[in-house]
Amino acid sequence: MFKILFVEGCTDGTVGGSHFCLFDLVINLDKSKYHPIVLFYDENIVQEKLKAINIDTRIINKRKPLDLIKAFNLQGKSNDLMSFIFLMIQKIINLIFYFCIPVIRYFFYLKRNNIDIVHLNNSIKKNHEWMLAAFLLGRKCLTHERGINQQFSKTSRFLSRKIDGIICVSNYIRKNLINRKVLCKRILTVYDGINPDRFIVSLDSKTIKEKYGVKNDAPVIGVVGNIKEWKGQKTVVKATGILKEEWPDIKCYLVGTIPSYSLCYEKELKELCTDMKIENNVVFTGFQENVSDFMSTMDIVIHSSILPEPFGMVNLEAMYLRKPVIAANAGGPTEIFHDGEDGILVEPGSAKRLADEISLLLKDTERRKKIGEKAYAKVITKFNLSYTVHQIENIYEGILRDG
Repeated sequence: MFKILFVEGCTDGTVGGSHFCLFDLVINLDKSKYHPIVLFYDENIVQEKLKAINIDTRIINKRKPLDLIKAFNLQGKSNDLMSFIFLMIQKIINLIFYFCIPVIRYFFYLKRNNIDIVHLNNSIKKNHEWMLAAFLLGRKCLTHERGINQQFSKTSRFLSRKIDGIICVSNYIRKNLINRKVLCKRILTVYDGINPDRFIVSLDSKTIKEKYGVKNDAPVIGVVGNIKEWKGQKTVVKATGILKEEWPDIKCYLVGTIPSYSLCYEKELKELCTDMKIENNVVFTGFQENVSDFMSTMDIVIHSSILPEPFGMVNLEAMYLRKPVIAANAGGPTEIFHDGEDGILVEPGSAKRLADEISLLLKDTERRKKIGEKAYAKVITKFNLSYTVHQIENIYEGILRDG
C-alpha cells in the first residue's frame, strides 16, 4: 500500500472548491492501494468532515513571511537606502526561517511517515517547501493547478521541472501553463467530477423562501461562491436592479463567505444595493454548509466571474440539480457548456446582457426545464467523480512506475 500525503495550501481562512474537491478525491480513493494522509494549515469544516470518517487529517501551523517594509511603514518613503537595507534583511530572514527551515522540517516529516507521493492541492506557485523536500528525499510529488496565473516566479519554474506532474482542472489552465513556458514531466488535464452524495437537498424550498421573505411565485436567482471582486457579484447586483423593473419581487441570493480582505467589496455591493433600491431583493446569506438547499430554490443559477474562471465547480453542482446556468463566457465554463443547449454563456461583466438572458429564461419555463435536463445528463456522464478519481489513480500508478 502506498502512502499519499495531500496538502491543502490555502492559508487565508476561507473554504472553497479546492477543499471540497480534495475531500471527494480522498474519500473515493481505492483504499486497498492508497493510504491518504491529509494536511491542512488551519482547522476547517472539510478537515472536520474527513476526521469524522476516520481519514487521517493533520494540522501544521504555517507562519506568514516577515514584512519589515510594512511593519516599519517604509512603503513609499523617500529613504531608499533604509528601505533597501530592510528589504535585504527581510529576504535573508524569510529565506532562512520561512523556507530553508520548513524544507528541512518537511524532509524529515516525509521520511518519518514513509510518504510515497506528495499531492499538493493548489498550484506550483505554492508549497515550494514541500516540492523541494520531496525532491531532496527522492519522493514522488505532483500538484493540482486550479488557477489561471499570469506570472510564475523563478522558484516556481525551477521546481516545476523537479516534480512528477501537474494536474490541470481545465484545458484552459493547461494551455496557459504551456504558453507561459512552464515545464514539467507531465502536464495533464483532469476535470473535477461531481459527487452526488454531497448534493442532497435537506431543506424544502418553502422553508428557505419563507426565511428570506420570498413572495409566492417571485423569481429567484443566485450566485454561489466566496464574495470576491473577481467573482463578479457586482454584475449580478446590477442585473438584479435592471430586472426589478419587470419583476419587483425578484430575489437574488449571494451565497458565500466574505473573506476579511473582501470587506470593502462587500460594503461596495451593499451601497450599490441601496443606490439601486434593491436592498430587499438581494440577500447576503454568508457561508452555507449545504449550498444545494439554496440552489434548489433558484430558478436560475448564475456564474458571474469577470476574469476567466479556472473551471467552475459550482456549475457542475447546479447542473446536477437540473438548474439552468448562465455562465461567463471565459475560461473553464466554455469547456463545460454548449451555449444555448445545456447552459448559456454571456460576456463577462455585462449586467445588461446578463439581465436580458435572465429575463428570457424567466419567461420560458419549458426552456429552463429543457436546459436543466440536458445539463444533468451531461454532468453525470462527462463530469463523473468516479472517472476523475480513476484518472488520478492512473497518474499515481504512472509516476510510481517511473521509479
